[in-house]
Amino acid sequence: MSLTTKQKENIAEKLKKINGSCPICTQKNWTIGDEIVSANSVSLAGSTVMGGPFIPMVQVVCNNCGFVSHHAVALLGISIND
Repeated sequence: MSLTTKQKENIAEKLKKINGSCPICTQKNWTIGDEIVSANSVSLAGSTVMGGPFIPMVQVVCNNCGFVSHHAVALLGISIND
């Protein structure tokens, strides 16, 4: 699902309230990804699990070093149904 401009603005506003420095390079120059993503689940044996619950996340990318952080959209107040 693509994020709207308004959703990205809301995410940026929420993330301003936390320490906005990159933990790798300490820069504060970020780009919010265009899509909502989720991580694949795997079993302890290493098999990929298809289906089941997931956490919708937004990716935030440091424009200096490329570090990527993931943030749960529900905790940012963004609905995947907006």
